[in-house]
Amino acid sequence: MSTVKHSILDGTSADTFPAPGSARPPGRTRVGDCMSRPGVAVTPGTDFATVAAVLSASRRGIVPVVTADGTVTGVVAVSDLLAAYAEEDREGELLARDLMASPGVTVTDDTGIVEAVALLAGRSLHHLPVVDGDGRLVGLLSSHDLLDALRRVDEEIRAEALELALTPGSGVAPSSLHVRCERGRVAVTGRTRTRSDAAALCLQIARIEGLAGLADHLAWDLDDGVPPVG
Repeated sequence: MSTVKHSILDGTSADTFPAPGSARPPGRTRVGDCMSRPGVAVTPGTDFATVAAVLSASRRGIVPVVTADGTVTGVVAVSDLLAAYAEEDREGELLARDLMASPGVTVTDDTGIVEAVALLAGRSLHHLPVVDGDGRLVGLLSSHDLLDALRRVDEEIRAEALELALTPGSGVAPSSLHVRCERGRVAVTGRTRTRSDAAALCLQIARIEGLAGLADHLAWDLDDGVPPVG
């Protein structure tokens, strides 16, 4: 009876291996699946007071500035408004075009959420306008939207791995099974009837779409050899 952790695929003591095709971003969700719709926006000629009112009502940190056809030309952040308000020597009425950062940092609705996370983190941003292929505003993405989406992706991957492990004929003892998923990486612990059962389960889990990696902590009762990986 096996009582130690095993790497099913190569027989070594290591228990982590990359999933096939793991170069692709973990998760299947796109920005368009988790953004807020519709995107609230102002035009370049919108006055200071109206921009402030829109930002306050939307409870977002930014408001996109769009042209007549909906193309994003810039972004006004709350910090931009506060900085302008603090200027004691400013003259004349300020408009959105005077306040905005241009060009605005945007993301398309077809962008994967992992790329969006990297963009937000790399630019130290909390919100991003979402545009279609022609650069027109279609929504707004927040860091909270992304966190919720990533949590859902992990739950979906975990549920799929759990379903595979509990499929009749998998050879897994249900009382021994524990599956978790974090950032697209699955860890599975449990005991199977045979080593080949454990190998087959790992190969099935490794094919889950969006999986970033798999750590197996499976043990088995009978070492019947591991079938060739094909």
